[in-house]
Amino acid sequence: MKTSDIGLIFDDKLSRKAWADIAFHDGNPDELWFGTVLTPLGQMTIIGHDTYLCYLGFEKNRSIEKCLHFFPSATLIQNDATAKKMAKIILDIWAGKQSKPLDVMVRGTPFQKKIWSALMKIPTGHAVSYGTVANFIGSPKAFRAVGSAVGANPISLLIPCHRVVQQSGKIENYGWGDKMKQDILRCESGIAS
Repeated sequence: MKTSDIGLIFDDKLSRKAWADIAFHDGNPDELWFGTVLTPLGQMTIIGHDTYLCYLGFEKNRSIEKCLHFFPSATLIQNDATAKKMAKIILDIWAGKQSKPLDVMVRGTPFQKKIWSALMKIPTGHAVSYGTVANFIGSPKAFRAVGSAVGANPISLLIPCHRVVQQSGKIENYGWGDKMKQDILRCESGIAS
């Protein structure tokens, strides 16, 4: 499947402003809450600290494992009620219905954080190539490193790694599966209409 098959705009540049109001914070909490919530996209595992979103994925065990890679000393406590409230905020932001900023606590290398910030400049209903992201950050030959940073994104859906596709426009290579990436982009194509 390609971007043109589902009505996405395939851009050769990123926007000047972020598509959503996400505030990035550093931190190393010793306790995280988590929960799994059924959403229109399937089971979503959400992990956070207080009011901060720290991780969002689509498979519970893999999400917990990946989150602990970023926060190895943290203890996880199940809190489905908090996860359900956060899921509503996440889905409202994703659908363009939330204007209040969301605080996220992410850990990564400076290069990864630079890429994740750049991904925020890909609007809903649009897709760009890894090379376009590399050009945007001023490192046009670093498209493979960009791909690695995109793949390490801890906040799926909101830090829109799914909006980065191959130069040919082919929609694949998503950590949660090609079908999930295609489904998300298909939904976003409808949101942007």
